[in-house]
Amino acid sequence: MLLDRIELFISVAKYHNLAKTARQMHVSSSSVCQRLKSLENDFGTKLYKKNKEGIELTDAGRTFLTGVTDILGELESLKKTLSTKPDNGRQAMSVGGTYNPSAKHLPMAIAAFKKTHPDITITFRTGTRAHIVKCLRDFDLDIALFQNPPRTLEFHMEAFAVDTLMFFADPEHPLAKKKGLELSDLAETPLVVRDGRGKGTSYKMLKQLKARGLKKLNVALRCGTPNAVKAAVKNKMGIGILFSDMLQEELARKEFKVLKFSGVPELLGHSYILFNKKKPLSPAANHFLTLLRSRKSECQNDENRDKLSA
Repeated sequence: MLLDRIELFISVAKYHNLAKTARQMHVSSSSVCQRLKSLENDFGTKLYKKNKEGIELTDAGRTFLTGVTDILGELESLKKTLSTKPDNGRQAMSVGGTYNPSAKHLPMAIAAFKKTHPDITITFRTGTRAHIVKCLRDFDLDIALFQNPPRTLEFHMEAFAVDTLMFFADPEHPLAKKKGLELSDLAETPLVVRDGRGKGTSYKMLKQLKARGLKKLNVALRCGTPNAVKAAVKNKMGIGILFSDMLQEELARKEFKVLKFSGVPELLGHSYILFNKKKPLSPAANHFLTLLRSRKSECQNDENRDKLSA
């Protein structure tokens, strides 16, 4: 079949080696050569050439690779769209988000959705920015909520909510007991932040502090998850920086204290709704999208109440 030969070609493009492709595909090297030759005959062009390391794609081969990869993506999208009902007859939907939107917005939205759509099975994924991006690109997620989303034309993106970044500490930390905190109090104070690879909102906060003259910042620990940040702060390793939604339970139990520094600007994080343009939304996903859009004003009202009570 043509599809089999296309998948073989993609494997060759991945490994740049006919013998390795043959081993991965569990066929003989001669069979790989024959199928590639047949593919070239079908399209009337040379798709690859040999070199000292193995093989490399021609210009036509690279163009062909881009085209067939998109085609396979469309086929996978169509397959998943047509398979929204598992064997048990229940519709299925997958949603996910980066850590902060997943802490508050998605659980509340899912709970509201299940009240009106009890027969729909929902898969909920939480992860890093890179992980959620990969899930969207691989069609493993229908809809995602993001902070600091990628700027790319492959995803539909629309604004959803605004959240506030906070400094917080163990109640026994010296700064937690001090009144009238100033910007200078942050100088050389150990800080615990999320490791956003320089793209997260915490890093924007640090950049603003440096711009305001605070040159001696001491980032003592970079953590992979918000829970790791909170664990480090509980163990008195420094002052943490996270969004307010990540801290509500601990603040209610008085395990942490929010620190407010005079001269430190308020930093807001904007979250967005994303979905892959190449994957048509199922009826269930469309209903969930409608619910998220209806909750935009509620999220804004929550933010305003938080500011008034602060």
